[in-house]
Amino acid sequence: MTHTDAYDDWHTGVEFDRETRTWRGFIKHNEMDKMHLTDASFDDKGEAAVAASDLLSAAREGKLNTA
Repeated sequence: MTHTDAYDDWHTGVEFDRETRTWRGFIKHNEMDKMHLTDASFDDKGEAAVAASDLLSAAREGKLNTA
């Protein structure tokens, strides 16, 4: 597995969208305003948390699509 240090200072989280009543996962830099959201929204908070973890793993493996 390839690893990049670029995302070592990032953490995962979830946020609730009151309008759609769904959860989205995200990864965010610990000291800056940089943030990436998961593509999908989820009815279940736990599923959003797993998606955020998967997103951070992909980022750390150099597979994050930021386009």
